[in-house]
Amino acid sequence: VNFAGQAPLAERGWTLRLPDRPGFGKTVSRGPDDQLADALWVSEELGEGSHLIGHSFGGAIALFAAAQRPQAVRSLILIEPALQPMLTTKPLLLLTSGVRAALQIVGEALMKSETPGEFARAFAASLGTDGKQGPNPSVATLLEHPERAEPLGCAVLRARIASPDEMRRAAETVAKAGIPVAFVSGGYSTGQDAGCAAMASMMRAKHVVISAPNHFIQQASPGAFNEFADTF
Repeated sequence: VNFAGQAPLAERGWTLRLPDRPGFGKTVSRGPDDQLADALWVSEELGEGSHLIGHSFGGAIALFAAAQRPQAVRSLILIEPALQPMLTTKPLLLLTSGVRAALQIVGEALMKSETPGEFARAFAASLGTDGKQGPNPSVATLLEHPERAEPLGCAVLRARIASPDEMRRAAETVAKAGIPVAFVSGGYSTGQDAGCAAMASMMRAKHVVISAPNHFIQQASPGAFNEFADTF
């Protein structure tokens, strides 16, 4: 579902592979989400060469997968990836308000919550709207299925996140390999835009804003995203 809007890329001659991470879709869970473990699995799926696209938590996984097998990655597109901790490894970046806002995306949701369910709802609400001041897809799902908030919050809080230094080393490996990299943000959040711009600068990568009302850019603006991905 997350990349359903990219089906038209197949009509342009691309072969699409849309794997479900462990615990999602038809892939059996193996416990808490784990960026490094999932990256190893993704790296094995790259074949002899793939253009790799990752979104959010999957964006971090995509970076680590590319660092595992840089020779198998022809290009890398990261859509508002969950790599903000990497910014703390470059202290001068912390002087800018936008980067500080990027680092507070998860922290603010934690500070205002007393239960995992409240955290899930607060975090989801920080990810934009539907473009008409209505709920974004994540919030809409929680409104329709409120029983999912508690397990979602627990899953996010239990997730195994790589350290800032591990993120920085992976970024340096990918940059050194000369892989074309692009960070995509949606223009709806100062923190997301500034974070993506800063991470792109750290990797000597491209940063592009594709106008979208929420974090799910490839869903909200599939035409513009597909055009960019095809060209990049």
